[in-house]
Amino acid sequence: MDTYVKLLSVMESLVIHHRELADLEQDKVRLIIDQDWEHLEATVEKSKDVLRSIEDAERQRVGLIETIDERWKDNPPSVSTLIEHVPSPFRADIQQAAETLRTTMVELKSLNKRSEQLIAGSLEVVDFTLSLLSGVSSKGRTYSGDGEEKVEGGEHPSLVFDVKA
Repeated sequence: MDTYVKLLSVMESLVIHHRELADLEQDKVRLIIDQDWEHLEATVEKSKDVLRSIEDAERQRVGLIETIDERWKDNPPSVSTLIEHVPSPFRADIQQAAETLRTTMVELKSLNKRSEQLIAGSLEVVDFTLSLLSGVSSKGRTYSGDGEEKVEGGEHPSLVFDVKA
């Protein structure tokens, strides 16, 4: 029974850490929108600490599952299979923790995708701005067979940056 108490405790710990990570991811989205890069960097560092805590708790969870059934050492079971082996006093709580964890992970996936899109958009703006400042077309510069630079579309060479330097 002690193993199941520990497993429930670890599952609840995983839920707490994943919720904390989701909150940090929401902060990251806001910071990316606000273009607050300094605070974004600090938030990323906090996320790393939370991820380490998740990693530790996950190791504990895997160890406890292996304790329940040796066959699961190399092939961890699905939650439904695990629940079948859990005594009834712990079954509902472990199942609830697993469902909460799954929901939080779906939310994290969505937040990560949103952050990725926002960062990609920010990079496009930076690229566009640099292109305007340097006079480089979006197609970029090419070179002829003799090594001479060709400018696509007869555009003027850069007036701001010496791209050959």
